[in-house]
Amino acid sequence: MNAPQGIKGDGGRGFAFLNITQFFNAFNDNVLKGVLMFGTAASGIWFSQVGEGGQAYASLALAVPFVILSGFAGQFSDRFSKRDVTVIVKLTEVLIGGLALIGFLMTNLWVVLTAMVLISIQSTFFGPAKYGILPEIIEEKRLSRANGTLNMFTYMAAILGGAAAGPLYDAYAPNAETNPDGIPILWLPGVVIVAIGILGMIASRGVTRVTAQNPTLKIRLILFKPYWEIWQLVRGSTLAAAMLAWSFFYLIVAGLAILILPDYQGLLKISATMTALLTAVLGLAIGAGDYTAGRLSGHGVRPGMIPFGALGTTAAMFLLAVMPLNYILVAICLGVAGFLAGFLMVPLQTLIQLLSPKEKRGQVMGLWNMGSFGGVIVGNFIFLGLKRGLSMGSQDIFFVCGGLGLLLLLLLLTGWQKRFAEAAAEYNDS
Repeated sequence: MNAPQGIKGDGGRGFAFLNITQFFNAFNDNVLKGVLMFGTAASGIWFSQVGEGGQAYASLALAVPFVILSGFAGQFSDRFSKRDVTVIVKLTEVLIGGLALIGFLMTNLWVVLTAMVLISIQSTFFGPAKYGILPEIIEEKRLSRANGTLNMFTYMAAILGGAAAGPLYDAYAPNAETNPDGIPILWLPGVVIVAIGILGMIASRGVTRVTAQNPTLKIRLILFKPYWEIWQLVRGSTLAAAMLAWSFFYLIVAGLAILILPDYQGLLKISATMTALLTAVLGLAIGAGDYTAGRLSGHGVRPGMIPFGALGTTAAMFLLAVMPLNYILVAICLGVAGFLAGFLMVPLQTLIQLLSPKEKRGQVMGLWNMGSFGGVIVGNFIFLGLKRGLSMGSQDIFFVCGGLGLLLLLLLLTGWQKRFAEAAAEYNDS
């Protein structure tokens, strides 16, 4: 892998290992979440235990720890070396994978959901470390490209993890209609998760060694107060606006739209493997969009991409709501939505990193994580309300996604976008 120029310290080797570590982390998150979502969707083996819209529980199990613990986790990334935090959390992932293996062997939904919560907790501690370390090892003028590269690896992992979840679930719980002679391979998903965890643990050892940015910080055993304190520091600023825009976008795509995809198994009468490929298309497209946006940004931040990405993604959501139920058409629309999403994500992410105070960057990253997954949780509850309260069809929920996209676009064009442009100009001219 070619690391961007302008990397401090070890000449790019550590940045490469950071990307590899993040790849394995995101892969495992998406494998476990994907298998759970297939198992709790309308045609899944655990559907009777959770009911209509049950795939939201898998998403909530991943999202809730980020909201509760990100402020606490962010303190560790300021108090200690972000590289050391990364190594430790990757070790815990292997142990959590062992618990998931036990749950799969028992076919026990609640043990597997517990493993999902725990793997989310380790990702919560990894989040501030991986994003906070970038400005410590990458020159400011190269941050957009570095973010594009890191995001590309993240979504490539989401692709492969989401895609692997389909055949893994088909092997774990063969469909009686499409594979009547299938023999369940109960150990397979758990063994894959443990193996990927081990690879991530090994890769983390190669991440660039950095010093603690705030070694005198006293770690406080409090959960929500750090969010309030950091929010008081940034509220009313361009940094706050960027985090709010990011959270809103996450609500739409990661909190709501992504939950619709498992239902295509029933809507299109296809296997879990074919359904997982749709998730893979979306992830691949987001990764390609992130990488393209990073390359087009050159040595600066390009906030003009943000409304373009929001508009394109919104239009694709409306198309998904009205188009015929055809596998190829759905895949194309998901690809367009994902690719254009990258044009919003890269400049917003870079602005958040650049505008964060150096000595509190880990805690700001914690607040950002909380906002991201707070958006996911809100989206999950909107999904449950639409499915259970209003009995809305899965495809029709894309109308809601499109409507929320229009609201985000309005917020961007009536105030936020001007502030993003002014902040970016300051860094682009420096």
